[in-house]
Formats: sequence, C-alpha cells, structure tokens
Amino acid sequence: MKESLIVIMKIVMAIVAGAVVGWERASKRHSAGLRTFMVVTLSTAVGMMLEEYLHETYGAGFFILSAAAVIAVSSVAVNSIFFSAKNQIKGLTTSATLWACGAIGLTIGAGYYLVSAVALVGLYVTISLMPPIEEYLKNRCNHFEVQLELTSSISLPDFVATARVLGMRIDE
Repeated sequence: MKESLIVIMKIVMAIVAGAVVGWERASKRHSAGLRTFMVVTLSTAVGMMLEEYLHETYGAGFFILSAAAVIAVSSVAVNSIFFSAKNQIKGLTTSATLWACGAIGLTIGAGYYLVSAVALVGLYVTISLMPPIEEYLKNRCNHFEVQLELTSSISLPDFVATARVLGMRIDE
C-alpha cells in the first residue's frame, strides 16, 4: 500500500511540475505548451520509476530506460528549434526547457524530491522572470544587426559612405 502511494505521489508531482512550466510557456504562446511539458515530465518520471523497479527486482544495473527517456526528450526538444524567415533561431529556450523538464521528471522518478522542487523553482524563475531583464540588456546594447538587400552592387559604395557619415560602423 505504501509503495502504491509513493508511485501515485511521484506521478502527481511529475504532472504538476510539467503543468507549472507548461502553463508559463503556453501563456506566452510558445510552440510547446501545457500538455507537452506535462507529458515530457511524466514520461521521464515513469521511465525512472521503471528503471528503479527493474534494478531492485532483478539487479539490473543499466539505466537504459532513463537514458532512452533523455534521448527521446532531446529529440522532441531539437524538433522545437527552427529558423524563421529572417534566419533567426526560434524555439531554443523551449527546447532547453523541455530538456530541463525531462531532467526534473527523472529526479522525481528517482525520489529526489528536494532536488526536483529546487530545480523546478529555478527553472520557473529563469523562464518567467528573466525575459524582462534580458529585454533590458538588449535595449542597452549599441550593437544592431541590419540585413540589407540591394538590387545592384552599384549602390553599395553610396550606402557605405552614408552609413559612415552617420557614425555607423560596418563589420561585414
């Protein structure tokens, strides 16, 4: 009976941890939302619980299932990264956050509740409180990336001369 309660507690904790992160990402309309993060955290927790069961029951010392869970989460995370029309990378934070939720699921499944809770709080603070700080730092930066498309190379010397008169420095 006690073991059943522990299993239920781990599963509920994994679902709640995934929901906390997924709620934050979904509220900002990111590509992976509530269900995705819940499933990632739940699946890694269950993989780790099964791994522990096999280890205790059969003495198997290979953590194949938890390694497979990490590989699966990594595959999902990589697929959330894409390049926009402007050749900008999109989805990198979502990808890293999915991977972090997978790690949190593994720690929940292994029974490291303090590590899981502290990691969840750290992850939530990072993804929810850091964007305004990041925006502030970007706004203070005096480096801008401008892409220029000219119809002919004849106009390029005029553009460069005008940019220099305006005090701009061209790196490439």
